[in-house]
Amino acid sequence: MMDLLKEFWIREEECYSWGVFFAVVGLVLSFFATLWHFWFAFRHKRRCEMLLGIMGAASFWNVFIYFLIFTGLVRLVPDIYNKGIPFHYLVAPCAYFFVLFSLFPKLNWPGHWWVHLLPFILGMIDIIPYAIASVEEKKALMDVIVHDMQMTVRHEYGFIDQKWHYINKFLLAFVYIVAQWRLLYMHDLELSPISASTKQNVFAFTIIYTLQLLLQGGMVLSLVFNQTQRSFILQNLDQLSWISFFFLLFSCWLLQNAFRLRAENANDQL
Repeated sequence: MMDLLKEFWIREEECYSWGVFFAVVGLVLSFFATLWHFWFAFRHKRRCEMLLGIMGAASFWNVFIYFLIFTGLVRLVPDIYNKGIPFHYLVAPCAYFFVLFSLFPKLNWPGHWWVHLLPFILGMIDIIPYAIASVEEKKALMDVIVHDMQMTVRHEYGFIDQKWHYINKFLLAFVYIVAQWRLLYMHDLELSPISASTKQNVFAFTIIYTLQLLLQGGMVLSLVFNQTQRSFILQNLDQLSWISFFFLLFSCWLLQNAFRLRAENANDQL
């Protein structure tokens, strides 16, 4: 096993950076917090926790695949590359509906809820060309990508230009986050059945998610308008450190939310 790691591991010095440290710690915390939210959601039939579980899983997968590409270890498992594309489109709507149902727990799902799944479906379709490619083609592409990360947006294994996934996800997320802040603005705590601590928790979640989105948006704009520096941008340690830091903050929030729910559930049983 160690021989395989030595053979495929690249950027060894960069792996001792703060960005990689934040990402690894965030991955560990996110993994356990996400599993707990899924367990809690299934056991108590809670839609908010299910939405957080989906969001946590999609965020975890996104960072995990990026970590494998950055270290070169994705070459050990080339089949899993790009499988997270459709799930990335679920992060923004899950965040929005989590805020909606947290602030207004008596609301039902909107009749047009399936519209929010259309980008996910389109993402599923776009991963087909890579999924049906031969093992040799996948290995060859991974060998190129780990040494030239701009190929993640330049390869042709998809029905659309891969950079549009970055652009579309950011634009959709921007629309959702504006609607999310509107919900917080419209919510009147005096007329609501939820507690002040619940709203504060949702507010903290929205702030962390907004800052994380703004940083990712900066990367997207850099990728679109600075094509000659794409490879540098995708592995710039300063930029990755900030993005990893806010992923770690989100993971910490997810973990504290699990403890908060556990405490509330224990008090309800007394």
